[in-house]
Amino acid sequence: MATNLPTTVNPPSSSASNNLFAAADMGTNSFKLLIVRADPTTGRFLQLDRLKHPVVLGRDTPSSAISAASILRALDSLRKFHHLLLSHHVSPSRTRVVATSAIRDASNQSQFLHTIRQTLGFHVDVLSGEEEARLTYIGVLQFLPVFNQKVLTIDIGGGSTEFVIGKEGDVIFATSLKLGHVILTEEFVKMNEIDRMRDHIRSLIRQSGLIEKVCEHGFELVIGSSGTIRAIEKAVFHRYGQGLDNVGLIDGYKRDWRFSRGELSDVVGKLCGMEEKFERDGFFKRRSEFIVAGAVLLEEIFGMLGIEEMEVSGYSLGEGVVAEQLAGVFDDYDLNANARWRSVVRLATRFNNNKKMKSAALCAGIAKNGDQLHGYDSEEVKIIALLARHHRKKFPKLDHHSLQGFTKEVKQKFRILCAIIRVSVLLQEYMSINIQDMEFSHSHEGFKLVLSQTRDQPLVPGNGKPLAKDVDAELTNELEHFRVVFQQKLILVPSSSSASSER
Repeated sequence: MATNLPTTVNPPSSSASNNLFAAADMGTNSFKLLIVRADPTTGRFLQLDRLKHPVVLGRDTPSSAISAASILRALDSLRKFHHLLLSHHVSPSRTRVVATSAIRDASNQSQFLHTIRQTLGFHVDVLSGEEEARLTYIGVLQFLPVFNQKVLTIDIGGGSTEFVIGKEGDVIFATSLKLGHVILTEEFVKMNEIDRMRDHIRSLIRQSGLIEKVCEHGFELVIGSSGTIRAIEKAVFHRYGQGLDNVGLIDGYKRDWRFSRGELSDVVGKLCGMEEKFERDGFFKRRSEFIVAGAVLLEEIFGMLGIEEMEVSGYSLGEGVVAEQLAGVFDDYDLNANARWRSVVRLATRFNNNKKMKSAALCAGIAKNGDQLHGYDSEEVKIIALLARHHRKKFPKLDHHSLQGFTKEVKQKFRILCAIIRVSVLLQEYMSINIQDMEFSHSHEGFKLVLSQTRDQPLVPGNGKPLAKDVDAELTNELEHFRVVFQQKLILVPSSSSASSER
């Protein structure tokens, strides 16, 4: 099969390309490509680019062979991945392509993979269910600081669902069940046989021995890592099952990235309503076709394993594949590095989107160097300039003259970013913080930032021992601004034996 792919590109400099890695996940529902830049000194990686295509190989499952139409969709997706990899100058030796359930079970797997190899030059690793589960757990460890806890991770895919119990990077138990949202949709949801689907799910879980294994090993917390589970968390946050819309200042404001069994059941009840399809399509968009099966499956898993609450990870299989590549290249790769780094910035990412985060991150450089901004509209440029202007001195009120002409929503967004930046500036300037070892968390008590100091410093307000008077007063003021803006407290805790126990 011929291809018109470019075979040559301008060679990149070694410094620009040495630490680029990529992972392509050929899933049952969609193909995903992740490109990252790694920092070999810390083990952290930064996402540079991401692509996702709804190939939906799972529709071919009843025949157990991948159809000609699906092969064409798959090749088209992989061809786009190839172009993007070339444009970023990612070395083929640092690109790993993996395949999961649909290709794992396909009767024409060898022919399909040979076509990919001959056409695009990609070697595809077909993962076993247990290996897929293990890499998913490694991916979760890059997102959440749960390395020292015994974690049950659940990943619902299009053709299978992976379960893994792990602690400190080691897998205690892993299995994969042939329960996926695409397969269940094709076999049951399209026939409107929800009750029969529930019976099928329960029967397969009982026969698998999963319940006994989970009871034998136990777990401290449960984490969901798939796109289906993230979509359910989004529905819970927006009160989808309650007929309400949680309209905050910005998407992610006060978002806990977790949900309970009751909240899941509310969403499932709404999704299973016959009259609800139009609203479902509008909210879940491309995932709408399969969300009923995925949500019902998760509800049954909650019930059979006795799960009361699930945390949600933004990372999954692709990030696990990348992390394993890094561990093979860099000595003493730290599985904790990315989660620690993310905990520092998680406060800001919970309250704003990526583009505005970039704006906030550039403020200090703009104020110092007067650099010109590209890729932002005029309103965003004004907001960035105001953030640089107000990162110190008096905290601006909503009616401040510098905010005239902005909508109330934009003003609130500005104050949110401003509150975060002002606290950050003080901590960095006066507390001599070790940024890599900071950890951020949220509970009903408010937000907590655990600080690791690089030299002896007085403790922060609210922990029994005052700071030096000038720092104490200034930081206390900024924490009050934070409380007013977010309507919740920010508690700063020094990293010590007592603080560690609180975490």
